Amino acid sequence: MFADHYRSAHEPNVEDLTRTVEKVILGEMHPQEIKDWLYFRDRQLNLEIEASHPLGYLAPWLPEVFPRAKFVITIRDPLPWLKSRLNFHYYKTPEVWQRYRDFIWGRHHRGYEPEEAVLKELGLYSLNAYLTQYSEQYKLLFENLPEDRTLMLRTELLSDSIDTLAAFLELDPTTIMPKHENVVTVDSNVIDLLPTAFVSSRIKEKCDWIVDHLRNQTPNSDLEL
Repeated sequence: MFADHYRSAHEPNVEDLTRTVEKVILGEMHPQEIKDWLYFRDRQLNLEIEASHPLGYLAPWLPEVFPRAKFVITIRDPLPWLKSRLNFHYYKTPEVWQRYRDFIWGRHHRGYEPEEAVLKELGLYSLNAYLTQYSEQYKLLFENLPEDRTLMLRTELLSDSIDTLAAFLELDPTTIMPKHENVVTVDSNVIDLLPTAFVSSRIKEKCDWIVDHLRNQTPNSDLEL
């Protein structure tokens, strides 16, 4: 969206970033080490804008390290997020991401319920693993990013929110191009292989608090549960 006019990148130096996130989650880095790493990485990349999913796990330190930065959280409701994530993990298996996938979702995996045995056959994690990760990352973002420097936009409406995004970032809207990265074209959706009631119950159990939060933040939006 920004590459034509700004120094921007989508998930740059991903191996270094994901390995650092692993260490942070495992408690292998002290807060000052994390901040020093972020300072060094920022100088090294020299970016104006970055979009990186794993950075969400560093949310507790981002506002302090980047006191003038603004943050944009792209929001996807639990059901469409799960549909997209299952498809992405099944149809796309880039080697550079495999270690991170095994760590970030695998640590929440506690086996399969009978209703989701097909996920085991497909080499995917349990719904509990996926939705626990979804919940924990949004929790980190909501609790640590300052409201006055944070904009929440729905992923599916991103291309229609250019003016809102530009105003928030104080940029010329004509310099932001609507694009959708990592689009996966599939023959069938993995989630359609699971019982609808089972999927709904798992989402309700793991993500009800997020649904309430989003409803309060965007009261005129229809949520997909």
